[in-house]
Amino acid sequence: MPSPVLPEQGHFRVIARDDGSEEVEAHIEFMELAIQQAHLARPIETAFNVGSLLVNGRQIIATGYSRELPGNTHAAQCAIEKSRNTRQAHMVSGAVLYSTMEPCSFRLSGNVPCSTHIIEAGIRQVVIGVKEPATFSNCQGVARLLEAGIDVIHLKLLEEECLRPNIHLLS
Repeated sequence: MPSPVLPEQGHFRVIARDDGSEEVEAHIEFMELAIQQAHLARPIETAFNVGSLLVNGRQIIATGYSRELPGNTHAAQCAIEKSRNTRQAHMVSGAVLYSTMEPCSFRLSGNVPCSTHIIEAGIRQVVIGVKEPATFSNCQGVARLLEAGIDVIHLKLLEEECLRPNIHLLS
């Protein structure tokens, strides 16, 4: 009996310093825009403020932030949903998603987790600013993305800036 074909595992990389390369400079630029999105989220005591950006090449397809759309939505979910109504909707598959925080793997509300939205959208790479703190759950978003063959970069050099919109929960 033949063995099942398993999906290729994604690769995980940490960028802890700015080496001046074009790649790192681009990641910083886009993550700073995602951080701006996170600051648009209204702080609440039961959820993080996260910002997200969908990019293909140098073109921004859509942005999103926590609770931007009705229905207790998360940032990555908002960016993906909003991208469906753009002229660039065809560019989502194969795109890069920037998220100030690790995409969720479980929703207490019963909504579809962001990691599932990302996998289903065909996004090829996710750049996160910080792993999700264990404040509300034991997030396994990075693991789910890697298992699905999606490359993940932890842009560790911007962790403090990515956490700042959540100071109300982490102080």
